[in-house]
Parts: sequence; structure tokens; C-alpha cells
Amino acid sequence: MKEETTMPRIIHPLAGLIAILTIATFWLSTVISELFATQAVVTAVKTAIPWGFILLIPALAATGGSGFFLSRGQRTGTVGTKLKRMPFIAANGLLILIPAALFLASKARAGEFDVTFYTVQAIELVAGAANITLLALSMRDGMALTKWRRKSFLRPAATLAARLTGRKELARDTLAFRVSRPEGFQFAAGQAVYVVIPGLKKADAKGQVRTFSITSAPQDAELEIAMRQTDTRFKRDLAAAATGSVVQMEGPYGDLALPDDANRPAVFLAGGIGVTPFRSMVLDAANRGLQHRLFLFYSNRRPEDAAYLAELRELEQNNPRFKLIPTFTEGSFSLPDGVAEHGYIDAGMLAKHVGDLAAPVFYVAGPPAMVLAMEGMLKDAGVNRENVHAEQFAGY
Repeated sequence: MKEETTMPRIIHPLAGLIAILTIATFWLSTVISELFATQAVVTAVKTAIPWGFILLIPALAATGGSGFFLSRGQRTGTVGTKLKRMPFIAANGLLILIPAALFLASKARAGEFDVTFYTVQAIELVAGAANITLLALSMRDGMALTKWRRKSFLRPAATLAARLTGRKELARDTLAFRVSRPEGFQFAAGQAVYVVIPGLKKADAKGQVRTFSITSAPQDAELEIAMRQTDTRFKRDLAAAATGSVVQMEGPYGDLALPDDANRPAVFLAGGIGVTPFRSMVLDAANRGLQHRLFLFYSNRRPEDAAYLAELRELEQNNPRFKLIPTFTEGSFSLPDGVAEHGYIDAGMLAKHVGDLAAPVFYVAGPPAMVLAMEGMLKDAGVNRENVHAEQFAGY
């Protein structure tokens, strides 16, 4: 599986880059020749452009095909957005750009630079600009995904088999799974893995793969992942899997890491099951005796929704450098031997517990809407964007 997925991940960005550079070359050469060159040069440009289809058409086909393969059936989130652009890019190229280029080449060779020629050329330029924009947006999204994966062409992440060794209920509709740790598998606290269930023949809207943060510490003998239980085929199958069942993991991915400077506090903002990477980071910091001040703002609707809450409270009691601030957005609540906030995380709540918001490094994980809200709140509070690390996990 590793070789099967590595090659498409090389082909996809390379083909996309070739496609966008080819279209941009067509577009710029047309504009420059029309503005500054003679009709003879315009004719030469128009005649040469169709020969570029030898490069463009395979590049577009490879981009679309490899993108579809890499999606693994997923139709939501950033991957889904990229997939939705592909039909427009293909239709624009096949129905407008290619016919227009062939028509203009024929007109230019005949010396017919009339109203029809310039009308079709205007349409071609608009269509070309649209495809350049769509391809650029897809490349931007692809680079964002690749940055999260931390994958290089020379050191692709490993795909390994692991066995389910146990499960437990963490909170309402929330399960944790213990899996065997493959020999030699190393990860940093805060990283994640892709999980594939072998034999899952039919994908749901989010595909045949899910992203799970590793919630256990790097020092643990086994790995632990956790999920909200929702009515999708993938999660139903995972929840029903028997002990000893094999799952495939690809990774590790992600770049959440504590600052090198131990004098800088780390402030974790977790929404729901987004707490999982931070549990790993808190455990790792305690195991290694790190001196960072750690603050975990943990938002849930109600206490019964909060995974690992009792354990995190115990970690706080045993680690004077770790402070847990649970906050709940619905209903009445009480926490014995602890203090909780009520309402959504905001700048006032952060300042109350952390103090100066310019000093810490902030880490945000949770549902996409929550992550975007936290990023906006921190920006409005004057926090430098370089001090904010955010990860969205819609697949939980």
C-alpha cells in the first residue's frame, strides 16, 4: 500500500504544476504578443499553442486521476473542495480552451484578425484565467494538506498494520481504542495517523480513511486513538471491530510541538475530541520532566461530553506546571474538587488564567468551525499569527 500511495502523491502536485505553468504560458504569451508584437509573431504564438496540448492534456488527466485516487472516496472538507473543482477545470479546458486555441490558430494562419478572432480570444483569455485561478487554489489547498502531513518525497511516512487490543467509553458517544504499536513505529506527541479498515468495501461521504490524533504518550507501549461515535459506515465498523482485528495506519503526520524555549507558556485550546493531541503532549511533558507552563482550555457542551476529563484533572493535581480549564457551553454543571468556566472560550477567559496573551504559543484543535472561531478571536486579541498553530479534524 505504501508504494501504491507514494507514487500518486508525487504525480499529483507535479502534474498540477505542469498544467498551471502550461496554461499560464499560453495566457501570458497571448497577452504579450497582442500588446507588443506584430501580427507575424501573434500568428507564430497561436500556431504554437496547440502543440502545447501534448503536455497539457496528459497533465490535466494525471492531476484529476491522481487526485481522485488520493481522496479515497472522501467528499468533504479540503479534499472534497479540491475534487469539486476538477470537473470545472476539465470542462473549461475541453469545451472552451482547446476548441478556442484550434480556432484561433486557424484564423491566424489565414491572416483573419477580425471581430470574430478577437471575440473568441477574449473568451479564451477569460477561460484561461479561470483555470489558472482554480488550479492555483487547488495547489494552495494541496500544499496545506502536505504541510500537515510533513511528508517529503525522500522520506514518505510508513503504512503499517496494527491490531486492536481494547476499547473503552471515554464520555458520552466517545470511544477510545488501544492498538498494538508496530515494531519501530516512532511519533512525536501531538502527531496523528491515518487509519484504514481493511475490507471496508463501501465508503461513506468522508471516504475509507479517517485521521486520528494519537492520544497516548510516545513512551507508551501501545497506541491509543479516540473518536466521537457518529452514524457513518467507517465508525460503525471500527466500533464493532473485534479485539485482535487488524487496522492499517499511515503516518505519523502533523507538526504540533512545544516551543523550544521552555520559558514560553503553551496554551492549548481544545474543542470536544480535539483534546486528543493535547493529552499526548501533556503526558509527554510530564514523562520527560519538561519545564513548560501548560494551559489546557477544554470546551464541551456538558461535562458528560468531555473525554479524559477525570484523568486530565488528575494530571493537573500531579503536575504543578499544568493547568486545566474546562468550560461548558450548555446547561448547569458542577465539578467536585475543581473549577470550571461556563461559555465559549474568549480572550477574557484566556487573560483571566494566562495573563499576558503576547507571551504564549497557542495550539488549537477541534471541529473546523471552532478552530476558525479561535483563530479569529486570537487575531482580534492581538496575538501574532506565528504564535498560533491550528489543526482541523472534521473526520473525527
